[in-house]
Amino acid sequence: MQEFRVKIGKMTCVNCANGIEKACKKLEGVKDSSVSYANSSGVFLVESLDLKAKIIQKINALGFEVLNDDESLDTLKIKELQKLKINLFLSIGLCLVLMYLEMFVKGDISALVQIFLAFVVVFYCGRSFFIHAFKALMNKNLDMNSLISLGSFVAFLYSLLVFFGVFEGEGFYFESAGMIIVFVLLGKFLEENAKFKADIYQKKLQSIDTKKATLIKDNEELEEISSSFVKIGDKILVKSGESVCVDGIIESDFAELDLSFLNGEFVPVVRKKGEAVLAGSVLVSSGVLVVRAEKRAIDSTLEQIRDLIFKASASKMPIARLANVISAYFVGFIIVFSVCVFGFYALKNDLNQAFLHSCAVLLISCPCALGLATPIALITALSNAARNFIFIKKPEALELLCKVKFALFDKTGTLSEEKLSVFKSNLSEENFEKLVQIESLNAHPISKALIQSAKKPLVKLEASVQSLAGKGIIYHDEDKFVAGNEKLMKEENIIIDEATRNFVRENQQEAPVLVYFAKNDLCLGVVCLKNALRADARDLIRYFEEQKITNIILSGDNEKSVENSAKALNITHFKANLSPEQKLESVRSYQKQGLSLFVGDGINDSAALALADVGIAMSSASAMAKSSGDFILIKDELSKIAYVHKLSLKTMKIIKLNLFWAFLYNILCIPIAAGFVSFISLSPHLAALAMSFSSISVVLNSLRLRKNLT
Repeated sequence: MQEFRVKIGKMTCVNCANGIEKACKKLEGVKDSSVSYANSSGVFLVESLDLKAKIIQKINALGFEVLNDDESLDTLKIKELQKLKINLFLSIGLCLVLMYLEMFVKGDISALVQIFLAFVVVFYCGRSFFIHAFKALMNKNLDMNSLISLGSFVAFLYSLLVFFGVFEGEGFYFESAGMIIVFVLLGKFLEENAKFKADIYQKKLQSIDTKKATLIKDNEELEEISSSFVKIGDKILVKSGESVCVDGIIESDFAELDLSFLNGEFVPVVRKKGEAVLAGSVLVSSGVLVVRAEKRAIDSTLEQIRDLIFKASASKMPIARLANVISAYFVGFIIVFSVCVFGFYALKNDLNQAFLHSCAVLLISCPCALGLATPIALITALSNAARNFIFIKKPEALELLCKVKFALFDKTGTLSEEKLSVFKSNLSEENFEKLVQIESLNAHPISKALIQSAKKPLVKLEASVQSLAGKGIIYHDEDKFVAGNEKLMKEENIIIDEATRNFVRENQQEAPVLVYFAKNDLCLGVVCLKNALRADARDLIRYFEEQKITNIILSGDNEKSVENSAKALNITHFKANLSPEQKLESVRSYQKQGLSLFVGDGINDSAALALADVGIAMSSASAMAKSSGDFILIKDELSKIAYVHKLSLKTMKIIKLNLFWAFLYNILCIPIAAGFVSFISLSPHLAALAMSFSSISVVLNSLRLRKNLT
């Protein structure tokens, strides 16, 4: 199976996205499809990319437009918004004239002018509703356009029949037919503006130009190349006003950088020689900046963020899928119900009453609010999280995060500082340097700490190496070297001598992380390392305690190290010396008791991150851990975990409030519009006004998620 992504224009609501999904799924060879109204994009799982043409043809046939790139999508959105504005103001102006004629000017000429003006408002200003409804009907699909076009058409037709004397009505509803279009256009205009505001961050990321790089060659000559061809270790020159194209290390003295794409702050940040710089940072100080690339441009944090936001926006939460299914069936039900209302009043009273009530039912039942309830809240929450250095890979995880009962933590690199430091060692200098050379082949935090303690330049080793997650490393050249924890020593039948054990007993209280080193099955000694708890670890543990969530440490570190950390953090449940498989089993065990969150950073945490109901990968996590997590912290702060938990609580609260309001609104108003409540009635134009207020209230409620949480 292959994945095919497109940008889609001219979608007016979630039901349009649902219609495209359903129609494309019916094509032979299309395994699955997911279309996002909020992100104007679609993802299709196809047997062969040869199906691209068929999918594009089907989308066009439905009345939508497939765009080449984001630039053309932006152009189309601006054009559509401008067209929407013109239609809105034109329809408002004509409807004001219609109302004046209806109230103050009587006679045939006035009636003819009203017919002409109403015709322009309904069939010109509101033409897009009719076009989409017709094309959807041709593809056996019903959406909100069906209700709007049916409602306004019925009001126009009824008034026309009154004009020709078919009915003996007291007046016309031409202005009502027009006002339906005015209110719906007003609601659409406000929705599109809201989408634009929620989309600002994504556009800002896309606008950062990192396509070109100025390479400093070995002979100090400069060459402009595509950033895609920058290799790790290359030196890049950045001029004032330009964006850094790769993640790297600063090699010039210092630089003043605009990091607003990442932190939202417009105050530049000073970075010095040796400090890290991310792709997308803009050099604002005069002069030039020299950066040594640590990643390829395509692997930069900026590219990861862009990709994550695209994928996240294209995903749907389970609660959104439910609302979409309900709204899709809801349209069909309302059309059938309005026909029943028409029949009821036609038999009970007359065709006049039948037209008015069935028209009001069609107008007040538009499921726009139902369809908007989740996507607008979701896209606003994603934007909020991104501004706070949290990237949500799977939006559905937001729904699960607020329900977790257990918070499971890896220790080193998560609750404690990633950087360990060597406390003491009983290895000879020669053996210690050999250990460091071997550990340089590993990316584990322990290995990094040992490398930093090296006193001699590292030599590249060529022989075979075997990295054992949660245990250590085995290296073979002429001899066999084993470096790792006590468990690995036991598995390799290496006996730890009493002198080394005494050395460990003397230092383990302060430096509980141990790396034994053995050569040809003979233990040469041990290195004791220490690391401190993160400054914000206690606050995070306290926050989860207040939320009635049980904190647990699952660590591959030794018993003493984990016990010390647990005591300092007031955590009563902890497990030490765990292999990746044992961590996995522990996560599975807690999942049987309730939804579980796992927070980790290492390769050995990847499986647990993927298995847990919700996985949060730290910013320093390995690429594998990041690919397994549902959330990624771009800023290495544990407080961001509490923030995203608060965000999930508020997002779900707002989505549920939106859905409750949308359902309640329809449940209460449909019987009124149908005339089944004796003491109150709704004319067609009041029904249209009420429907628009429903959509606007949902949008405004969702936009509350833009504010930062405290």
